Order: sequence, then structure tokens, then C-alpha cells
Amino acid sequence: MSKNLKISELRWYLNRLKKMPMREIPYRLKQALLKRIDKYFPPYSPRLLKETTDSIWEQFDDGLEWLKEIPELLPLDMELLIGEAEDIIRHEFEVFGIKANFGNPINFYLDPKTGRTWPIKFWGDINHRDGQTIGGIKFAWELNRLHHWPKLAIAYSLTGDKRYLIEIFDQLKHWIMTNPYPKGINWISGIELGIRVVNLFYSLKLIGRKHLKQLNLEQKNNILKFVSLHGHHLYRYPSKYSSCANHALAEALGLFIAGLAFPCLKEAIKWKSYGKRVLEREVLRQIYPDGSSFEHTTAYLQFVADHFLVYYLICKEYREPIDQNVSERLKTVCNFISSIIDIKGNIPLIGDEDDGYLLRLWFGKHNNFLSLLNTGAILFNRPEWVHPAAFFDFKTLLLLGSSAKPKWEELRSQKAWCRRPIYFNNAGLAVISHSKSGKEILFIGNSGALGLKLLGGHGHADALSFWLSVGGQPFFIDPGTYLYHSGGKWRRFFRSTAAHNTIEIDSKDQAEQISDFIFEDFYKIQHVQWIEKDDTIFWGAEHDGYCRLSDPVIHRREVIYLKKHYLFRICDILKCRKKHEVAMFFHLHPMVSVKKQGDNTYLLSSDSATLVLIVDKRLQPQVFYGSESPLMGWYSPGFNRLEKTNTLVFRGNINSDVHFQTEVRIL
Repeated sequence: MSKNLKISELRWYLNRLKKMPMREIPYRLKQALLKRIDKYFPPYSPRLLKETTDSIWEQFDDGLEWLKEIPELLPLDMELLIGEAEDIIRHEFEVFGIKANFGNPINFYLDPKTGRTWPIKFWGDINHRDGQTIGGIKFAWELNRLHHWPKLAIAYSLTGDKRYLIEIFDQLKHWIMTNPYPKGINWISGIELGIRVVNLFYSLKLIGRKHLKQLNLEQKNNILKFVSLHGHHLYRYPSKYSSCANHALAEALGLFIAGLAFPCLKEAIKWKSYGKRVLEREVLRQIYPDGSSFEHTTAYLQFVADHFLVYYLICKEYREPIDQNVSERLKTVCNFISSIIDIKGNIPLIGDEDDGYLLRLWFGKHNNFLSLLNTGAILFNRPEWVHPAAFFDFKTLLLLGSSAKPKWEELRSQKAWCRRPIYFNNAGLAVISHSKSGKEILFIGNSGALGLKLLGGHGHADALSFWLSVGGQPFFIDPGTYLYHSGGKWRRFFRSTAAHNTIEIDSKDQAEQISDFIFEDFYKIQHVQWIEKDDTIFWGAEHDGYCRLSDPVIHRREVIYLKKHYLFRICDILKCRKKHEVAMFFHLHPMVSVKKQGDNTYLLSSDSATLVLIVDKRLQPQVFYGSESPLMGWYSPGFNRLEKTNTLVFRGNINSDVHFQTEVRIL
């Protein structure tokens, strides 16, 4: 390890320690001790109960036999399905937009972006936060989530081609052999283990009991060994305290399934009990009463919601008691999503977005927000959640069964989709919705928190930013995330204040970034106002992020929407006593063109609509398009994806209280 890497790692530990509550330190010390024990003493061996394990295969249903009998239910192209299954057979995978062959047998340690391979050594000795030496750890972890196993199970069930079934269990054997517990990157993070257990479980469900009972003894033992090793590790190293966020859900769901579906394993009872306890505690913590994510990120909301959806469905299937709060919070999630998703299924990328999913039960294009609305509409009989742009998706079919499609079609026929202006108190999001000549106008203002305290891990410094879509085309956007550990300057940029449609003071972020997933201080959002009248809607809020400066600055933003004129008036109020540099940012979608019309006046056009942006003339304009110095004019629609786009920046100086006026008119 280089000297710079050692210093970087030490700095990370110091920053992390600084953010820990005192009660967390004994827990961290205990985990450190357990790591030393696991490194130097004989590894854990799977333990079975004495009674026969053959009965466990009886619990699984008949796979997709029902779907073969009703082929008209299948909402996908069989050629697409078989094509992807054949790619998997050849060990050709697409990871975050990178197509790569992972070798024969599969190299589960390969980073497909850099071509480098992670070492096979004790998991606690691997610095996975070093995104430069080998690459960003997510690129190697993604394949190890085993999302492709349920796809092979689907292909086998629908075609009867045994190559797909054999491939699953050949890969299972090879995975166990090349990830000898406790060595390798695939034992580092509990979220990865939990997701693997879920994907193995659904693979077995999709294969069905008839074919599972025909597996040979080695294949059955490999399933149990895989589950046992994962259950043991998840129970031994749970995420707690400042780490207790979405990772804890994947860990808990993995433990619950391991204990529920594999009762022959000696530790099954405590795994199931612990997993259930965590899930039913966290549903009230991680999903706010208004349906938003407590991490203040839209992308992670779908990820979290899928965990509770799967937990809910499994409990129903196994007749397992379940707290009513789970279904109630799932309903609030659907209400929230239906309010912030535009008419064509676009959603603002607030906070981090890493293309992370619990299950990838689809082939080709998929919108998981629309899928959640589909599934929720059917489960809870809510026709208003069936989105006009939605189609009946394969994931919903597999989760809910043969009765799902006719029920969805009946709900859709009611055309009950509706939207109204609303302020979400927990999320801090102001939703202004209207229409002009049949084209939807959807504005979302952000007066939400920085992220989850104490770290702000997946939050961005985006206070008082906004997103605007017209006719299903986003105009003003949140540029996204792009990369995590390997991002370097890109990671800092996409989390920064300058990467959002808000105001930056003295070239500083509203909150200082001290690592890839830690902010120094949290700003406070205060004096929020939301007023609805017949002809106008008003949203206002302020933050104190710049009060840390030697001369404190308060930024207040007030937005009034004039319905009759299809006009947004934005007033930015800055309060200070001394000189400061001000920068105001407007990030545009790549499909939006820019044409200057006059002083600080711009015509913004797309195929769906045209807008006029007029900015206070005291500010000096600049237009950036894919600039690397400074970083500006970029859009990341998904993890590891980067596109050039236009960003308008307006700069000026202030030395006392000032009001800046901006207008956005929909033509």
C-alpha cells in the first residue's frame, strides 16, 4: 500500500470516528475483535440439524408452470429473454453499461471497467474504499449480487433447456470454491450478502419444487452451504448505529429468508427472528410517514421499497405474521412516487443514484418506479396508481402471479390517475403540478435535509434546488451521481452545490464534503412556507449552510407559480454584511436546446415544449457544455453513465442583503 493510500485511509477512519456516537464505539471495537478471530482461527463450517433436509424443497411452488399454460400473460419478447440467457451462458455480462466477458470459469473478482482483479485474502484486510488501485468496488460486486441466476431460472422454466439449470448450479459450486470463507471481497459488505440470498431464493422459487427435488446431493448441499455461510456472516456482522440504513434492510431480509426457507440449518430460528425484528422496526424509520426515504434520495426509495415489498409477499405466502405498518408504509411510498413522477415516467434524481436493485426480474427496458406502482395498485386495489405511461411489467407478474394482469387491466381501465399540488413535510419536497394545452407541468422544489444524519452518506448539497418537467420532458434537472469510490473529482462535483439548480456562495458547498460519503456539518432548512390559492401556488424556504462563513450568509428562495400565465417567479434572497461571490446554476437536460434571446434571456426548447428563462441582469452569464475545467455541463442518467449537457451559470458579487429575480415561463 502506498504512503498516500495509508494517509487517505487513516483520514477516512478519523473522519468516521468523529461522526460516531459514543455508544457506537464499543460495537465497533467488538467487530474489530471478531475480525481478528475470524482471520486467525479456523473458519466457520455450515451446521445442519439432524433431521432430513429433503422436506425443505417441498415448500417451493411449481415454478413457472402456470405461465407456460397461459402464454398470453407473458409481457416480454421471448427472443430477448433467450438472448440474455445465452449471454449469461457465455459469461458475457453488462455491468453499469460495460459489456465484458468474465471468463470461463467466471472470475468473480474482476473489475470489468479496469480489467484488474481484486485479491483473495481475508476480507477485513481489503481496502475496498480505495477506488484507484484496482477500481471502484461496485464494479466487481455487481455481478456477485447474482441477479442473473433468477433470469436463468426463468429461461429454464419457460424453455425446458437444461443448460440454463446446469449453469446455475455450476456457478453456485464455482462461487463457493472461489470465495472460501472468510476470504475475498464478497464477504466485506452485508448488503451484498443479503441481496445474494434473496436472488438465490427467487431462483429456487422460479425453478420449482419438481426440479429442485431432482437435484443431486452435491447441488443440494451447495445450496445449504451457501445459505449457511451467508446467514452466519450476516448475523455476526450486522450494520448498526450510524451504518444502519438501507444496508441493514438487505442484511435483515437475507437473514429472514435464510431462517424461514431453510429451517434445517442450525441457526435458522435466530436468523429469522433477528431479520424479522429489524425489518419491522426499520419500516417506520427508513420510510417516512409521507412515503419518502429517510436518506433523502429518490433512487434509494425504490430499493428500500422493494425490500419491504418482498418481505410482505413472502410473509403472505408462508402465512407468517406481519406488522400492519409494512403494508401501510408501502402504500405511502406509492402515493409519494405517484406525486413526483412525470407523465412519461421520469423522476428527479435527488441524492445518490447507483442503479442498485434488490431483484432484476426483467429483460430489456424497465422502470422500477412504475413497476412499484403497478404492484401496489394490484395489491391494495388503488387504480389511481396505474400510471398513464405504464405497461404491465414482468416483475409484477412474477411477484404476484397469474391473476395480476387481468386485475391490472381492470384497474387501468378506470383511468383514475390524478395528481395535485402537495408539500411533503418529511421529504421537504414541494410539488407544483399544472397543465397547459394538455401538457403536464411538474415542478419539484427541494427544501429537504442534506441526507441521513450523522454522515449524510447518500445526500447531495442541494438545498433549495428545483426540477422542472413539461410534457414529460425534464428541462431543469438534477445531474445525477455518476460514480462512487472511483469517482474522485467527479464524485465531489456531482454531490456539490454547483451541480444543482440553486445558489453557491464563495465557491463553497452548502455543506463541506470530507469524504465520498461523509459531510462535515448539516445545514438546517427553516421557515418553510407552502400556500395554495385558486390562481397561485407559493413555496418558500431558507437554509443556514453558509452561516459557517466568517461573514454568515442566509439564502432564502421563494417560488410563486402563476397559473393563468404558466409562469414561475423565483426570488432568491441573500442576507449578509460583507462581500461575497454568488453563482446561480441551471442544469438542463441533454434533450433541451439553448438559444440566447437577449440580456440574460434564453429560449429553452425540446420536442415537447418551449420555455423562456429570464435571470436577474445584475448577474453575468456563462454557458458550459461538457467542460472539464471547470467541471460543468454534465449529466449522469445512471451509474457510470455520463453525457454532455448545457449548464447556465450566472455570477456576481454582493456586499449586503440582495434579492435576485428569475422567471421561467412555459410558452
